[in-house]
Amino acid sequence: MLAAERRAMIIDRAQQDGAVRIASLVDDIGVSHVTIRRDLDALVAERILDKVRGGAVLRGDHSPAPARGAFTGTIGVVVPTSYYYRYVVEGIDDALASGGEMKLVISEYDLEEEYRLIDELVREGVDGLLWVPTVSERGAPSGFREKVEGIEVPLVFVEREMPGGGLGSISSVRSAHERGALGALHHLYELGHRRLIMVSRGRSQSAEFVRRGWRDAVDRLGLHPDSMILGPDELGAGPRWERGSADVVLDAVERIDATALFCHGDENSLFGLLQNARARGLSVPDRLSIVAYDDDVSARADPPISAVAPDRRRVGALATQLLLDLIREPSSEPPVQIQIEPRFVLRASTAPAS
Repeated sequence: MLAAERRAMIIDRAQQDGAVRIASLVDDIGVSHVTIRRDLDALVAERILDKVRGGAVLRGDHSPAPARGAFTGTIGVVVPTSYYYRYVVEGIDDALASGGEMKLVISEYDLEEEYRLIDELVREGVDGLLWVPTVSERGAPSGFREKVEGIEVPLVFVEREMPGGGLGSISSVRSAHERGALGALHHLYELGHRRLIMVSRGRSQSAEFVRRGWRDAVDRLGLHPDSMILGPDELGAGPRWERGSADVVLDAVERIDATALFCHGDENSLFGLLQNARARGLSVPDRLSIVAYDDDVSARADPPISAVAPDRRRVGALATQLLLDLIREPSSEPPVQIQIEPRFVLRASTAPAS
């Protein structure tokens, strides 16, 4: 947990109770006495708390000194045009609530355009950058690493990592997509499902992480070797499903006698899959269980769809806090890679394998 996040929790507790105790904070937050004392010292210096024996109390005026701690600059934010990042931006707003501004620019999954937007933001004098680069997980395009390392302000990747693996030079905050996939498949495994199909049309780095989590889960759980991924090669990668894509999925279900689907993204396609499944006599969940990855419309389906729900708002907030820490105190320490675990939301679309 970042220092900014811990201190926000301490302030919230003090506002609720009027005071905080070091022993209770150590137990609740799960850090050392030394760390909590440092956090309290910082909040006392900012005139938010007053120290007392064994803890601190909220100041009567709760008036932080404007010269210390408050961020008054501007950060640049470069995100793709996607519903997903609306919630990330809301998290960024949350983290900037106490000060600072955001210059938001939208890309069209075009890396060259992102380079141009970043150069423009730097020329305009932003203090740091949050960026969702359009790159694969497996390898960086020519010149990408050089471009990134040449950016002259602090930079944090959001929902991305430096491509190619290994030790990177850029800090990042992203959803733990692999763990989300493993959690979904573990749920289905416990219900007795062994032949599964994953539907994953995306070409983004996040989609690659989810598919990597699927492959790891298939291996860990010992699922049937007929279990498969239907991806962009089979279903297309355009903004809309191609005609007949639902039939491609359901043909595969019947061919390998799959009992469950794990669908990544394209949540609107779930409604088409459900309708086509009913027309074939594949009732959900009696004959076919379904779990979605992402949770924007799943609850509105009939039946409501169980889903993995990344905490996108928290990703945005923590990425911003990490960036502000880098702006305030530039460090030669190794970069930080933070992963936020998704939640699993159980609904009526899964049942024991028949």
